[in-house]
Amino acid sequence: MANFGSGGNASGMSSSRNRVFIAFAVAAFSLGTVAPAQADPYQLPGINEPTPEDPGTGGGSGGGTTAAYVLQGVIQTEGTESDGTSRRVKIRGYSRFATPGNDRRDADYINVRCTATAQTGAVTGDYDSENGGALVDVHFETPWIPNGAVLRTVHVACTHYATKAGVVYETTSATDIAVPY
Repeated sequence: MANFGSGGNASGMSSSRNRVFIAFAVAAFSLGTVAPAQADPYQLPGINEPTPEDPGTGGGSGGGTTAAYVLQGVIQTEGTESDGTSRRVKIRGYSRFATPGNDRRDADYINVRCTATAQTGAVTGDYDSENGGALVDVHFETPWIPNGAVLRTVHVACTHYATKAGVVYETTSATDIAVPY
């Protein structure tokens, strides 16, 4: 058995690395299995806290307050097109501004920018913005993929941005879409 006391070890690790490894191993055994990180669910205001619609509750980072609004980013497929020799996918990307309870609210400003990149390097995309809106969306097509192509995946990525009462809300969404034959 290796000496894990002061300085000596069988693996050749330095003493400080060895201690970190032991601490990690003890923590892992005491926790049982290590689960992947999961996002916390939205926390709604308590009985004595202002509702999300009340001014001054803010959003983003700030002293433990619940975000007043949520910016949602969504990518959807809306079918395919074919020209006889190639095929592409129709895409809808949108930004939606809402309360944590999922009720749409108008942002002061909101936008969405999406791109679709084929493995060949071809890129398509679209952008839309609006003042005083709760939802903006773009409709566009992925690059054409030849019917005989082996690489048939297109990467779609969107950035979503909104402002409300001086608070900035940003998020991203992305997915890989297989273009069918």
